[in-house]
Amino acid sequence: MKIIQISLILLWRTWFFLINIFLIPLWAGASIPFLFKEKHYPIAYWFHQMWARSNLFLMGFWYVLERDKEILDKNKQYVIISNHSSIMDIMLIYSLMKNHPLVFVGKAELAKLPFFGFVYKKSNILIDRKKLSSCIQVFKKIEEKVDSGKSVCIFPEGGVPKPYIFLDHFKSGAFFIAIIKRISIIPFTIADIKTKFPSSSIIKGGPGKIRIKQHHSISTKNLSLRDKNFLKRKCFNLIKYQLKKFEREKKNN
Repeated sequence: MKIIQISLILLWRTWFFLINIFLIPLWAGASIPFLFKEKHYPIAYWFHQMWARSNLFLMGFWYVLERDKEILDKNKQYVIISNHSSIMDIMLIYSLMKNHPLVFVGKAELAKLPFFGFVYKKSNILIDRKKLSSCIQVFKKIEEKVDSGKSVCIFPEGGVPKPYIFLDHFKSGAFFIAIIKRISIIPFTIADIKTKFPSSSIIKGGPGKIRIKQHHSISTKNLSLRDKNFLKRKCFNLIKYQLKKFEREKKNN
């Protein structure tokens, strides 16, 4: 029985790669003509959203969103943060932020992927955390993107943590940018995907519901850089509390 289960999961994970052989050229490829001028980026962003939603649908994922009663201003920029446990987190954020074209800050290694790497590099911001010069350049690029009207998504854990880590320590970059640019932070807490599409194993997971909490935006208008660590702890505790709440709800159901 265990062998049959593992075989089905392997087929399902293989399906992910097969559909993206088709979806990446289709949606990401269609976005390329709109990546060379800032004013056309919302069109490119729409294609990226279609890539994300297609992946979620074809992999059998659907999300249930819980959020505070707040209407986000589509004319404002935000710093989006979330816990990070899978590549699917990126697709979820794309799907959730429908009216706010955003760019991701991601690993420089992604640029090496054929075709997808070109599109990702052209539309997002890549960082090599091992190089101080890269980190400095990233802050400048983020400022440029925000000034051009885009929101920014940063996973403050700095990557997908080891599976035994519940929530990794947050790095300061997202909070530094939010304070410097005087823009609000929107924290998301994403549950379930860590077990449904883990990055650490290809013989675990399966389709199903993903629970997400969109927290109320956190203003940085009256904060200075001296408040950066306070803001970081506040967001960390907010997401950690919600993750634990999701776990309790799952056990009780």
